[in-house]
Amino acid sequence: MYFSNLKEKRQKAYRIESYDEVLTDTLISMFTYRGDNVPEEILEYQSFIDIYAMLGGVAAIWKLTPDKCPNSQNDAMEGKWVITPADFAGSRDTYGFGRDLICTIKSGCTYQFENWRENPEVAVIFNNSNYSPDMNIGRFSDMLAELEVSMKLNVLFARMYPMPIAASTKIQKAIESAIENMRNGKIATVLNEDALSQYVADTATGSGAAGINTVNLTEVEKSQYIQYLAKFRDDLFRWFYSLYGMNSQGSSKMAQQTTDEVNQDNNASMIIPHDMLRMRQKCLENQVNKKFGWDMEVSFSECWMSRLANMDDEFKKTDEELEEADNNEETEDQTVETGTEENAQSMDGENETAESSEGADGSQEIEEIKEAVEEVKEDVEEIKEEVKDGDSETV
Repeated sequence: MYFSNLKEKRQKAYRIESYDEVLTDTLISMFTYRGDNVPEEILEYQSFIDIYAMLGGVAAIWKLTPDKCPNSQNDAMEGKWVITPADFAGSRDTYGFGRDLICTIKSGCTYQFENWRENPEVAVIFNNSNYSPDMNIGRFSDMLAELEVSMKLNVLFARMYPMPIAASTKIQKAIESAIENMRNGKIATVLNEDALSQYVADTATGSGAAGINTVNLTEVEKSQYIQYLAKFRDDLFRWFYSLYGMNSQGSSKMAQQTTDEVNQDNNASMIIPHDMLRMRQKCLENQVNKKFGWDMEVSFSECWMSRLANMDDEFKKTDEELEEADNNEETEDQTVETGTEENAQSMDGENETAESSEGADGSQEIEEIKEAVEEVKEDVEEIKEEVKDGDSETV
């Protein structure tokens, strides 16, 4: 089916479906599933887990048997494990989930499992911790489709398309013939005598423009604005992918971002993918592996792993920088404490030295005083002896 052969209404639906497919294909490549004892058919069609989980909010895994689907004998998957969309039914529990689970396969078979939480024949995998389908694929597809229509209209109205005005049927035919000859690259002659006479008269008297009057429905100079629509389309794709961990930096000349701001955006863009991964791991552990005895695991695919590795490097670098900063701070604190203790010890030593010095100086002065006193005493004794000797001589 050729796109150009579709009616306008169908073309719009085709555009939306096309963008739905592009965006969905991108997201279902996010995860990969593996396991040694997981049935081959589950691993082969594992992409349907994410297709149904993202578009419907939940995917179900169960075994297709005749007791569940009487017409399954003609199904190539009869007796094998299948992945199907699911919906809840019956009375609701505290969190709003129906007690039963209705599963439908593309062949038209529908089967209802009772008490899906404890039923060992069916396991469910939710899309995210909000237990909801992806809400972005549809709205981004619609916006991209509308933007494509706007670009198409701008391309059409950017064409140079003057519409000649004919005064009569004869002149109209002559103009159409001349245009056809121009398209074919043929040299044409004027066949209408009235048109030629009027043209010559208008040219000679200056009463009219030399040529045929035209009406322009297009504005060729406005074609320069198509680039802004193309830029907006690229921004929409970047916006969508940044929500799921593929935060690409464009060539926009708007306000410049610092490295810290870019890293912060990168960190925020990994929130949703990690949430989706954690929910799948939780469902595999508590539902699939617990009920079926499998060892099924899920992880990011190669492209997302590459992105995750870069994020891990950034986190590791940040942790190392924080650890280094903490170590430097501790070293500075220890240096300050050591310096303070050394200063305190030095001051104590100086005080002790000063006290010792002062004590030594005091003792020396006392000894000198004592010696001086002894000398005075000796002098006094000598004087007394001299006085006695003088008295004796006098007598």
